[in-house]
Amino acid sequence: MDAVRIVEGNTRLVVPAGSVSGVVPPRRPAFFNPRARRTRDLAVLAAGAHAEEHSGAYLDAMAGVGARGLRVAAEAGSYDEVFLNDSNPHAVGMARQSAALNGLERVVFSTMEACRFLSEHSVRGGRGAAVDVDPFGSPASYLDCALRALQYGGMLAVTATDLQVLGGLHDAACRRIYGGVPLRTVYGAETAVRLVAGCMSAVAGRLGMGISVVYAESHMHYYRVYANLLPKPGSPRLGYIVHCARCGGRRASDAYASTCGSCGGDTKAAGPLWTGPLFDADFVDKMALRDAGQNGGAYAPYLEKCRREAAMPAAFYTLDEMASRAGTGPPPLRIMLESLRGEGFSAEATSFSPTGFRTDAPAADVCRIVSSAKSHAHKV
Repeated sequence: MDAVRIVEGNTRLVVPAGSVSGVVPPRRPAFFNPRARRTRDLAVLAAGAHAEEHSGAYLDAMAGVGARGLRVAAEAGSYDEVFLNDSNPHAVGMARQSAALNGLERVVFSTMEACRFLSEHSVRGGRGAAVDVDPFGSPASYLDCALRALQYGGMLAVTATDLQVLGGLHDAACRRIYGGVPLRTVYGAETAVRLVAGCMSAVAGRLGMGISVVYAESHMHYYRVYANLLPKPGSPRLGYIVHCARCGGRRASDAYASTCGSCGGDTKAAGPLWTGPLFDADFVDKMALRDAGQNGGAYAPYLEKCRREAAMPAAFYTLDEMASRAGTGPPPLRIMLESLRGEGFSAEATSFSPTGFRTDAPAADVCRIVSSAKSHAHKV
């Protein structure tokens, strides 16, 4: 089996040669996507931030060649053990070689089906401090066994790559898999993440538990959600994002109203989905501190966006979208934010889009302000 050695972060990895030489990484003999390094970098930061206050085992149920789990073991610190499981023995064989290269001794390997692996950790005293589920497609069918394998206060990290389902091309499938439907809007990536988080919350609720989302991201074809497990369901965080096509208004709501409260136009709704925060500011701050030490602050601008939007409303706007409604060109994002704040509204850039922003301003005011911001930009 052809394999090569690479370095990612501070960890040496053995990966399939075809994964670094081809345009599309092959799934056989083992899968590794070098272009997903960003998501792994951020996963290591999130694991390190969580491990600062939680000890125990890190369980990677679908580890592949072990890139994420081995980097957690080598770079995140604090977890007592790292368990790397994958049903592909070729992938696990490479993970073993990588562990030896890095002198990692607190790593345990297995080749079980994911839920079988997780069920072995679903016993008192054996549950993980963190569980990672990174399948091809949807994580929904693994959430029950993943939550059962997680201790209270533990962190569940899940990946979804079924973009067409979460993006609004197959609503019936989305309702069946995630319990809700999306809308095809400029903030579709956020809706997708909220559908994944909503499914996590619903499954936890059926088990008499709850979740608190601490960090979420959308990158390439990955949606990723990190949530802490709570011993009780807590306050409901499932609802809808209601969108008005006439005025462009959008808001999170516990219930779906078919008429827009601002302009009287017809509305559509995405959901049920997670309507709570997608970021915990303190958690993101810990990620940023670790980024400064490990990566020289490579992700500082991105994480600062995450921290600032933590308390902002759901469903962002984009400059192009609102400029088109206003019949003008889009102003620079900085000027748009300053203009919104200058009129007394809250406004922050979003990590989900380079031209996106969150605000508590009504859509009509956003539309008006985008025109004045464009005019101001020309004068400057």
